Amino acid sequence: MTEKNETQTNEMQAKEGLIGKALKAYGIAPEYAIGTNVDRETGEAVIVTNGGKKVRFAKGQTKVEPLSEIEITGINPKAKKRKPVAGKAKA
Repeated sequence: MTEKNETQTNEMQAKEGLIGKALKAYGIAPEYAIGTNVDRETGEAVIVTNGGKKVRFAKGQTKVEPLSEIEITGINPKAKKRKPVAGKAKA
């Protein structure tokens, strides 16, 4: 492996590690993250959730406020079940 490839591999692992820590800190399951990336200028992990919430996580950051279920999934768990507009209701 060349030196350039090793550097790229190390950078990718660092990015994945930071994004993983950010997901865990905010309480976001990976399947609810629409997009994740690391900002090149600030070095922060940026995550956008299914609920439309955009959060940033800096390296070494310890205190963050966990997101609500609505902010993560985009689905209100307390919402009433609605009747279907057309057709039969699904069981």
